[in-house]
Amino acid sequence: MTLIIHFLPMLLFVTLYLGTGIYFAAMEVENAFYQLPPTAAIIPALVLSWILHQGSIQERMHRFLDGVRHRDIITMCVIFLLAGAFSTITKTIGSADATVNLALSLVSPRYLLMGVFLTAAFISTAIGTALGTIATLGPIALGLSQQGAFPLELGMATVVAGSIFGDNLSIISDTTIAAVMSQGADMRKKLRINAEVAAVASLVTLLILFFVHDNEIVIQSKEYSLFLITPYLFLIGLAVSGVNVFVSLVLALAFSGAVGYIHGGYSLLDLSRDIDHGFASMREIMMLSMMVGGLSGLTGKGSEALAVRLVGFASRRESKKIAQLLIAKTVSIFDLLLANNVIATICSGEIAREISKKYHIPPHYSAAWLDSFSCVFQGIIPYGAQVLLASAIAGVSPLSIMGHVYYCYVLGIVSVLYILCIKKLRD
Repeated sequence: MTLIIHFLPMLLFVTLYLGTGIYFAAMEVENAFYQLPPTAAIIPALVLSWILHQGSIQERMHRFLDGVRHRDIITMCVIFLLAGAFSTITKTIGSADATVNLALSLVSPRYLLMGVFLTAAFISTAIGTALGTIATLGPIALGLSQQGAFPLELGMATVVAGSIFGDNLSIISDTTIAAVMSQGADMRKKLRINAEVAAVASLVTLLILFFVHDNEIVIQSKEYSLFLITPYLFLIGLAVSGVNVFVSLVLALAFSGAVGYIHGGYSLLDLSRDIDHGFASMREIMMLSMMVGGLSGLTGKGSEALAVRLVGFASRRESKKIAQLLIAKTVSIFDLLLANNVIATICSGEIAREISKKYHIPPHYSAAWLDSFSCVFQGIIPYGAQVLLASAIAGVSPLSIMGHVYYCYVLGIVSVLYILCIKKLRD
């Protein structure tokens, strides 16, 4: 099986999903990108991958199920469920509206978008998880957009962008840990490189956010209760303190229920119903994540062919810059194929280590590029967990979000320029 064949199923999924949306948009059909659900678009890709995969029916099924039940996939699904429940409860008891009105009373709408990015960047760096950050700030950005502070898609994309910032720089991020461990790199040196690149990329992003949306609407904030804002403060406090994201979300659910009971007689039965409604709201995103995991399981053999091709290509090049760009290209392709930056980093780690050894590239550089470029594409692919979660919270198409995640595009450009312009690699 040639290398290109391994990519056909994922390419088919993306083509169907994106192509039908563009077609219906051209036909001026309302909600064009909702006409073909992503869970339906991925079925032909699964069928094609099943046909192309060599082995018995039992072996194919095992590979599919191994992808579905991968630890990272199940982890994402549980976070989706808890995030959906937290979002539903806080909306019901009035916490979302109270937080929005507080923000509107303190900050000019002109600067709210930049504030959303900086807040998401801070939280994600502190807690080391992009999904946890989106689950926390997504409902707030949704409420702000409904008040006219900024377009909904732009606001949710900015939350995703800020969450990716921390996923790339946090010392407790799974992606950072995977990159450092796979290369045997020094964490401090790796983070220094990423920080230099991220600082430039974030400044450029803030400038883009300042000019891209000139809000001339005067928004009047309504009265609000500071007590209703405490569920978000409680969740942020737990996350920043280093509490596990699952524990944080479960405790935040219980705390939100208590706040609702004290403030307005929110009963245990109401809490149970809202948890169920929140779980149900994440059904599509969970199914899609599991199917993407299964598709990755069936196409996983492509990594071996990719490794052989790239190492062979690198052996014909004599430039450290080309070698670093090859490392960036490798992890980018893996992330596009697998839709999981942690798995992409792990799968491409061996290839990156071989390339860096051959061309005497310090391991903290290869680790930095593995981390950066896996995050670049994870934040912009419409079938990635981060964009999917944001779209589920906002009730919009992932395709309407991916074009506005400016930080990821800028991070990719700045990273490439850094590789091309740096004169000497630091040990």
